[in-house]
Amino acid sequence: PPLRYVWRNIILMSLLHLGALFALTLIPSAKIQTLAWALLCFVVSALGITAGSHRLWSHRSYKATLPLRIFLTIANSMAFQNDIYEWVRDHRVHHKFSETDADPHNAMRGFFFSHIGWLLVRKHPDVIEKGQKLDLSDIKADKVVMFQRRYYKPSVVLLCFTLPSVVPWYFWDESIIISFFIP
Repeated sequence: PPLRYVWRNIILMSLLHLGALFALTLIPSAKIQTLAWALLCFVVSALGITAGSHRLWSHRSYKATLPLRIFLTIANSMAFQNDIYEWVRDHRVHHKFSETDADPHNAMRGFFFSHIGWLLVRKHPDVIEKGQKLDLSDIKADKVVMFQRRYYKPSVVLLCFTLPSVVPWYFWDESIIISFFIP
């Protein structure tokens, strides 16, 4: 099927990356505490994806206590890479149908597509069909994951944008522009 662009995603991804480029120009003006806070935010959000969405929930590599699952869910929202349920579904489909039309980021469609292009277009019908047939009962049974799914958008506003911005501005009087763009 022909590619159907998701203009909302294209615009948001463009703004996100333009904001990151602008943030690079602000680094020399940022306080050391802000840079340290930004690094901490990066590490925490990376854990939400690597230790959480990927290893814990997608591959079931280990079992986690409730406090750890809550922490990884918060970290996942901070990362802004879709809610855990959606992340796991897409990742399991990717492994089960790798390099086919049912693979959400099929590398056979090119380097750009497999790394970012897949986020800018509608999913191939095979991805949707195969994703609906996956057994996600373990994910649906996790109340923490389903709570995050229900409140994902407000959690991203709070944990990805508001909290990382407010901390440097409030606690060490960083400018609001630097507080927003660096962390």
